[in-house]
Amino acid sequence: MLYDRKMEKTQLPSDEVEFLGSLPREDMESRLRALWESGWSLQVLGDSLIPPRPKTTIHFWVKRAENRKQFREIPPPPPKSLTTSVPTRSAPRMRTVSPGVPPAMRPKLRELAALARRYRAKSPPNSPYAIANEQLTEMAQNLRMMGVPTAAIAEAAGVSYRAMARRLSK
Repeated sequence: MLYDRKMEKTQLPSDEVEFLGSLPREDMESRLRALWESGWSLQVLGDSLIPPRPKTTIHFWVKRAENRKQFREIPPPPPKSLTTSVPTRSAPRMRTVSPGVPPAMRPKLRELAALARRYRAKSPPNSPYAIANEQLTEMAQNLRMMGVPTAAIAEAAGVSYRAMARRLSK
C-alpha cells in the first residue's frame, strides 16, 4: 500500500476519481491502463473507484484495455519511496563457495567423534576419550576458522549439526 508523507493512504486526485466515474466502462478501463502505465499502483486505482475494486479486477481490466490516446492530462503518480522518486537497484550479490572438509581429514574426524562420544566429565584427562574429545574440538575449530560450514564439519564427523554447533560454541 502506498502512503504519502503524512502516512495517509495515497489516492487519486478527487477530480480524477469523478472523471473515472463519468466514463463508460471501456473508456474507464483504457484510462485505468494509462494511469497504471504512468506509475499508479493497481491498489490505489482499485481503492479510488466507487465501489472499490480488488487489485485482481483492476489488473484484468488494465491488461485487456486498448491503449488509447488520452486527451486529458494524467496526474503524476506519488513517489515510490519517501527518500527517492525513482527506485534504485542494488548491485547483485555474489555468492561465495564455502570450502569443504578436506577428504583426508574425514576418517580422522569420524574416528575422533566415535571416541569422543564416550567422553564424560569424570573421565581422567589422559584417557583416550578425553584426548579424542579435545582433538575433535580443536580440529573442528580449525576447520571453522578456515570457513568450513558447521553443517559440513558435522556431516564429515558423523554427528548432528546441533552437537557440532554446541562443541564449536565452547
